[in-house]
Amino acid sequence: MAADLAPRVYRRPVVVAAPVYSWTGCYVGGNIGGHWGNDSFTVAADPVGWFVPASNAFINSFFPTTLKPSGVIGGVQAGCNLQTGGFLLGGEADANWLGGTASRILVAPPGVPIAAGDFMANSTEATFLSTLRARLGVTFDRALFYVTGGLAIGTIKTADSFAGGSGTLLASTDNRTTRTGGTVGGGFEYAFTGNLSAKVEYLYVNLGSFDTNIPSCPGCNPGSDITLYRNRFTDNIVRVGLNYKFGNYYAPVVTK
Repeated sequence: MAADLAPRVYRRPVVVAAPVYSWTGCYVGGNIGGHWGNDSFTVAADPVGWFVPASNAFINSFFPTTLKPSGVIGGVQAGCNLQTGGFLLGGEADANWLGGTASRILVAPPGVPIAAGDFMANSTEATFLSTLRARLGVTFDRALFYVTGGLAIGTIKTADSFAGGSGTLLASTDNRTTRTGGTVGGGFEYAFTGNLSAKVEYLYVNLGSFDTNIPSCPGCNPGSDITLYRNRFTDNIVRVGLNYKFGNYYAPVVTK
């Protein structure tokens, strides 16, 4: 009877490779963090007017000429990634709102031949920032390290006023300027579920230089305007973000 038993057939066990996370796809999300800006400017004036070149040189040499607006930044972002092996190429766009104002009031110290009460006041506030950036990174399953860079568009609000003649307000102006510049940075992102990932990111933003004017006041000498030229605005941003990725989030599974 033992001879009539069918031979046993041994089969190799099926080996299923562990699923590998794929970053390929598009996503949307939000971010929040802080920013630390720098607005460096130099005072110049029409030499025919109230401020003569010697006054400008005095202001530029002995008074701080950098305002540092800082505060909260928050906004939304969207982008797409393409992963090939352990490398990632992507693009991201964002829109952000900023808070924080920095200001100064220049009053002549004792001994300077300027009328008592005369002053110059300036303030700077960054209100909006949008970037369009490429992302290049390396992946380790659900972890992504990346560098990023591209276009930056920002709105900067400045307020300037000037008082002369023993403190009589002569002129004041508010300006809102939209500038185009560049940004570079880097970050780390981790996918803690199939569709959700969190990131921490640093960006350096340079919006270049722009001019603002305090116009000539009524009754002043012709050409007695003050120009704050070469406002050079830069910003440093540190933020965290949360992204929701659409579609499949695993690479194809290989079986043997």
